[in-house]
Amino acid sequence: MLEPLFDAELDYQPGMPPLTSKGDGALVGSGDGAVRGPKLTGTLEWTLFEQAGSTMCAMAPVATITTGDGARIRFEGSDPTWRVAATLCFTTDDSRYSWLDGALALWEGEFNEVTHHARYTAFI
Repeated sequence: MLEPLFDAELDYQPGMPPLTSKGDGALVGSGDGAVRGPKLTGTLEWTLFEQAGSTMCAMAPVATITTGDGARIRFEGSDPTWRVAATLCFTTDDSRYSWLDGALALWEGEFNEVTHHARYTAFI
């Protein structure tokens, strides 16, 4: 059974450079935000790539969480439809978060095109 990992608040930041130039699809933009959960809390930087189709949009976010105690945790995701959901794969070299290294998770939520704000809940 999946359990909540964190809630994420993301904001698009016009002009923010992408975290990577190697993404799956066209570069949409980058931004920052925060994650809050029972085991994982910190700040977030993200870049979104996507492949838009006529009835679906494959989303490929790349993000890095920096926890309050200084760990850096990177994840990448993909989404097969316009529903805002993605599969995440976490990696970290910080032993305090080794329980998360290699873990697969899901997140779901919504994106507001007018305000450029997204809200997601991650499950592991």
